[in-house]
Amino acid sequence: MTAHPKPTIASDAPACDPVSRFTAAMAAFGPFERSPHLAVAVSGGPDSMALALLVRDWAAARGGRVTALIVDHGLRAESGGEAGIVASRLQDLGMSADVLAWTGVKPTTGIQAAARAARYGLLRDWCRAVGVLHLLTGHQADDQAETQAMRRARAVAAGDHGPGLGLAGMSAVLEFPEVRLLRPLLGEMRAGLQSFLAARGITWIDDPSNLDPRFERVRLRQGRAPGEVPGQDAQAAAQRPETEARVNAALAQVVSLSPWGWATLDRNLFGGLEPATRHHVLAQLVATVGGADHSSPSGRTARLAERLSDDGDFAGASLGRCRIDAARQGKFRVFRASRDLPVSVAARPGRFENWDGRFRIDLPDDLPAGSRLAPLGAEGWRQISKDRRRASGLVLAAARTLPALFSGEDLVGYILPEGGEKREEGLKIRFRPKNTLGFNGFCIA
Repeated sequence: MTAHPKPTIASDAPACDPVSRFTAAMAAFGPFERSPHLAVAVSGGPDSMALALLVRDWAAARGGRVTALIVDHGLRAESGGEAGIVASRLQDLGMSADVLAWTGVKPTTGIQAAARAARYGLLRDWCRAVGVLHLLTGHQADDQAETQAMRRARAVAAGDHGPGLGLAGMSAVLEFPEVRLLRPLLGEMRAGLQSFLAARGITWIDDPSNLDPRFERVRLRQGRAPGEVPGQDAQAAAQRPETEARVNAALAQVVSLSPWGWATLDRNLFGGLEPATRHHVLAQLVATVGGADHSSPSGRTARLAERLSDDGDFAGASLGRCRIDAARQGKFRVFRASRDLPVSVAARPGRFENWDGRFRIDLPDDLPAGSRLAPLGAEGWRQISKDRRRASGLVLAAARTLPALFSGEDLVGYILPEGGEKREEGLKIRFRPKNTLGFNGFCIA
């Protein structure tokens, strides 16, 4: 990581502006409990360092406190030492700081997406264990505009003109079962946050990955002229809260999500929704059950939503790594399709945070020889007794996409409903989808 000198501050840039805007943003997130304890994710960069200072002072004025959380992804030899430096700097600024390490098995491809999922898993787990209800992250206006630009480019490349929410960018609030994720800096520019730090004599450090052109966001940033920011889709962002509230209500009515990773969709209730809401409900459901990094093309999603609503002879279809079966007893069943399932990987003791974007797996310290993680598949399914298979209520198409632990070719650990788990001591397999089913204040998963 590289330490930054203090940037020059323009004489007409009042340093207090971020403070008043931050206070207003937090007021919009309220009400908060008395003497709130908040967590803030800090990388050591300018955005998260500025956020840490702002929330420290905001909480202190209300008799509360803040804990800064630094995630060490363990992807570079220097990362542990760098995380310790960031923690020490925060402690010098009067904040508690904890370093959370990503340990265990790491993938060889899709590392950025896997690291993001692991990071949020660690942050959410810490908040659950400590009982902290509010987690703040430093995403700001440049990040928002870049996110919208990337999504807009993907939509154009796919010829996608459906009613997707992607152009609205990131939500200011996301509610998970254990914590609220708050982004109070979405109205702030990166340069203004750097000036805010400089006025207080505070430097920051940047992760080298922020300059790595292998990543799409970095390429977008490097291709801009100095000071240029991609245009934001203001109309989509303004309409998002109303749309999300409507979709959340619909999801609660028409979707039932299983803790084993599949879902049912009520055909009659789904058909009674207005078309745009049907589209968004299907998109959210497929994203959660399929665990993909990106949403399915909006046009395809909208067309399939109409088929589910109107086609009395619907025999099944695939979308976004999901398979949707023909309706039975008035309900469609949605489960992970067999396409692009993870390959078999050697199992090592520790936590596998993001198996297929759907499951978190804790592996025991004492693993059988030749242990590996892989989809259950047809061979694993046959190793489960017929009574257990029958009791699970699953068909092979749904069961074979679930994660399982093998020793060589022998099945030693899996999950099924109706008491059908078989687990080695210390093995835990939990459905923890990276794509939350509901928006903002609503979450089933």
